Amino acid sequence: FGYLRRCMDKRFGEGTRQAFEQATGLSPNDYWDESYPGGSAIPTDETGVTYAFEHGATVFGWQAHGDHCGGQPGTGDSEIQKRLDNQIAELKQRYPGRHFRIFATEAGIDIKEA
Repeated sequence: FGYLRRCMDKRFGEGTRQAFEQATGLSPNDYWDESYPGGSAIPTDETGVTYAFEHGATVFGWQAHGDHCGGQPGTGDSEIQKRLDNQIAELKQRYPGRHFRIFATEAGIDIKEA
């Protein structure tokens, strides 16, 4: 199973899910999908990821986006990416498995294994 945390911005939801599924081979019913303002670039409640991990998730997707994130007002794309990388480094320590860094913009979605 897997877990995907993403920003709730509707511009990037469907594209992020499709990219995550393609990169991991998971189907829509194989992972938990959770969204927060600001996505994975800022610390959030970990109830969802903890639940997923305790129920077999071993593949994790951590998404944030550029092009004006409402959950991180006034923050530029490069700072959001830095925050995302810092959060992923911390989350990898708590949740062993495969981790994917996802950064979405209006130009497309960049996903890579972290």
